[in-house]
Order: sequence, then C-alpha cells, then structure tokens
Amino acid sequence: FSFFSGLGFLDLGFENAGFDIVFVNENNDMFLNAYKYARRNQVHKCKYGYSNEDVRQYLNDAFWKNSFPDYYDREKKVIGFIGGPPCPDFSTAGKNKGENGKNGQLTNVYVDLIIRRKPDFFLLENVKGLYQTKKHKAFYDRMKRKLYKAGYSLFDSVENALEYGVPQNRDRLFLVGL
Repeated sequence: FSFFSGLGFLDLGFENAGFDIVFVNENNDMFLNAYKYARRNQVHKCKYGYSNEDVRQYLNDAFWKNSFPDYYDREKKVIGFIGGPPCPDFSTAGKNKGENGKNGQLTNVYVDLIIRRKPDFFLLENVKGLYQTKKHKAFYDRMKRKLYKAGYSLFDSVENALEYGVPQNRDRLFLVGL
C-alpha cells in the first residue's frame, strides 16, 4: 500500500525489489495522473486501484472495509505500507511549522494509520530535518514511541541518494518498522 505516492519513485524501487503495489494514494491529481501515465503499459495493475482521497479517510473503519474488503485475510500475504508524507514543514529550507503545519500534520496521520491498520511492515520517508532539528526531533521521537508501543521494531537511517546511484545530492530519513 503506497501513501503520499507522488510520482511513484519509491514505489518503483519496491516494485524492482519484487513487491506488488496493490494500492496507490496521492492527493495531488497532477502527481497521481503522472503516476498512472508512467505505468500505463505495465502488466501489473493495482488490485485496489488509485485514489486521490485525503489520507485521513483511511482511518475510518467503515471506509477502510469498503475500500479493502479482504485486507484482514492475511493468509500467505505480507502487507506493507510505504510512504513519504509531505515534508516542507520539517525542511530546514521550508517554513519550519513542524507537526502543526498543514503538511506536517500528515506525518502523524500516517503513523496513526499504521498503528490502526497494523501492516506487517512500513516505511516512512522524510527530510533529515525531521530527525536533526531539535524542534522536530521531539515530535519524531514521540511518533517512534507510539509505533514501538504498537509492537513495531524500528530502524531509522539518514541516507543520501548519491550513495545509491541517483545523480542527486539528497539526504532523506528512512524509518522502517517490522
């Protein structure tokens, strides 16, 4: 399940590693249309399709059950959530509004969604300012505690895209939970 999918580059990495993306949620119609266009000739199609719904909708139990009726039938399935909630509110180059900013609130929503739906694993990607800025690190640590209390083992790391062959000097924070 991909949330905050953007143009789908994170999804592409997971697909290249052998995962099936069964659902894509991207609130920005321009990004969602570009995502679908880029994959128009792909053999694999998203089982649950594409959505531009506000991610908060997926916290609603009835909405979730209607959208994914067989989600809790987990026999022989490993379910993961991947996503990079919008980061301008945590970026040192941004407005620095943090968890209270319009976009910053979505990081908390994503964490609540993970805790409520209990995927087998998750990945949260964001800017390093979420981890390295004192103001935002307190929020990040609270999110990690919530996930830990929900039963997840956590690993986080700041990685640079250059180290993985991408021609871009771009640090990103990755939080993985199992």
